[in-house]
Amino acid sequence: MGDALLSDAWSERVARPSGVLLAGVWIGGLVELVHPMRPLAIVVGVALAVFLGLAALRASAHIRVLFGFVVGLAAVLAWWHGLPGTLLDGFRRSQIFGAFLPSVLFLRATAESSPRLARLRRGMGDLDRAGAQNWTLYGSHVLGAVLNVGAMSVLAPVVAQGADSARRRALAASSARGVGTAVMWSPFFVAMGFTSQLVPQVPIWQIMAVGSGLAVVCLVVSHVMFTPTLGAHAFAQSLARLRPIAAPMTVVIVAVVGANAMLGWSGLQSVSLMVPLCCVLYIAILGATSARQVARRTLASFARLADELLIVTGATMLATVVAALPEAHAMGAGLDPGFASGVALIAALIVVLVALGLAGLHPMIGAGIVLPVIAAGSFGICPAVLVAAAVFAWGLSASISPWTLPIVAASLNFQVPVRELVSRQMLLFGLACATGGIAYLGLVNALCNG
Repeated sequence: MGDALLSDAWSERVARPSGVLLAGVWIGGLVELVHPMRPLAIVVGVALAVFLGLAALRASAHIRVLFGFVVGLAAVLAWWHGLPGTLLDGFRRSQIFGAFLPSVLFLRATAESSPRLARLRRGMGDLDRAGAQNWTLYGSHVLGAVLNVGAMSVLAPVVAQGADSARRRALAASSARGVGTAVMWSPFFVAMGFTSQLVPQVPIWQIMAVGSGLAVVCLVVSHVMFTPTLGAHAFAQSLARLRPIAAPMTVVIVAVVGANAMLGWSGLQSVSLMVPLCCVLYIAILGATSARQVARRTLASFARLADELLIVTGATMLATVVAALPEAHAMGAGLDPGFASGVALIAALIVVLVALGLAGLHPMIGAGIVLPVIAAGSFGICPAVLVAAAVFAWGLSASISPWTLPIVAASLNFQVPVRELVSRQMLLFGLACATGGIAYLGLVNALCNG
């Protein structure tokens, strides 16, 4: 998200105006969340639309085509069914991401300025091959839960220094798996924010709790498949090196979950508002020099943000239109639960979303179309399990699909061709995770309905 490695010459030419514009959208969006004002919401919406126009010009070709297709499909469906207002409703719903994504980028810039990262880097010098691979997996997982793919730029220069091509390939794949499994439970990824909007009655802590179990399933699979010789003592030693970042991560997560539980804010609102507050308090401790560094890094990351905001806006508009269609409600209510319900429907949802991700279709698009239909029916799936299943598929796709940002970022940071990361072993990892995840979700769903 906003990764410098993925920018190009055109992005650099419009970097500053785009960054300043998004900063205005962010600040206005935060104020509007605290104190809703119709005129301010209109101004923020217009500014976001302008930013998206610039983003469309500098986005990757794949996302540009996908964005045009998704918005075009939403427009056709809305016009055909006489619901043109749903397009504007969808755009209004997507405005929250103009606050959410910049808040996450602000968190990343703050974390990157922390002296704790230097302590993290110094902690892995004497690890053996399996220990280094395990450290990379869990380092990418824990750090990636906050920094997203930015975690790789922190870890790769240290862990891959002097490594041969085979070792770099193993480390890059471990890093991609670490970030992908973090997607399954972290509220700082778009996955949870977007998917929870489709089924808004689910508290964020429930999604995180179910998603954490799914992440554990995949981390166990990763250990069995890729580092089976790593003993318990060596495993604990490598994890102990992550201690410097444990406390600040816990503080931020508790703040977000607490705001969601006690103040009744949505997951997106909680992240958008509580993360900047935590960052400002931490920056005040670090001092003025760090504050200037954070400001520069934040503005630079705003300027590079294009693909993510485009796809989340288009997907939200399409999901809003689909949810409003009478046919979607009729389909959800008319499908026979005996044909596909419970575990069978969970499995179908995961398989379809992961397969579409492997084919190059962003999981956000599939989730935006399918979840409103399922949520409209009665299929014996708990809402928290439904959302967690979609987020799980998203994270699994991020771990193994060559089209996803974690795989591309791992390729660039560890200097390994993408084609070498999408291997037979990684696909088997995806299959094993999907099997274990479906069984786990079936169990949680049975307990929820019991």
